[in-house]
Amino acid sequence: MLDDIKHYIEHSIDVKTAILKNERLLVKIYQASQLVISSIRRRGKILIAGNGGSAADAMHMAAEFTVKFYTTQTPLSAIALSADSCVITAAANDFNFEYIFSRQIEALGRENDVFIAISTSGNSKNILNAIDAAKKKRMQVIFITSEMLGATYLQKADIALCVPSNDTPLIQEAHSMIEHLICLEVEKERVSRSEV
Repeated sequence: MLDDIKHYIEHSIDVKTAILKNERLLVKIYQASQLVISSIRRRGKILIAGNGGSAADAMHMAAEFTVKFYTTQTPLSAIALSADSCVITAAANDFNFEYIFSRQIEALGRENDVFIAISTSGNSKNILNAIDAAKKKRMQVIFITSEMLGATYLQKADIALCVPSNDTPLIQEAHSMIEHLICLEVEKERVSRSEV
């Protein structure tokens, strides 16, 4: 009766263990947090986007930055591009669903900002278009994705964080952990430097 539950948990642990043992990926997670810190110091914003569950991740991550993670500090300027239904539906209706995020980046993005793109498969056209738009704005790009993606867009991102799995729910769980790790490192750095 409990075999499926245990089996799923074991596989979830396997993915996280693979991340834990991947020194290169751990360093990249730390480097991603440093990109965010660098943007903050230059008075930049954090723009975050994803579809479906990744849209919820984008909103969750923006809330961690804007409200708090562990400690209460000066709120950071973080915007989830998946949160405004009026903008999303207008862009999808007037242009195409492929441009719902890139249109917002064209309007809101600035050179000192960082864009955090979240895509389980790495193939979401609206996310890939948003990465292109962010690079045109000279923004830094962190791409949280998986090993399912081809090399082209991994090279366009300043930092690509690829979960070593091709199992969608397990990738999404790992994304949530990685997003929390970035928030943790950003907060830790701000506390250590007494940034308020």
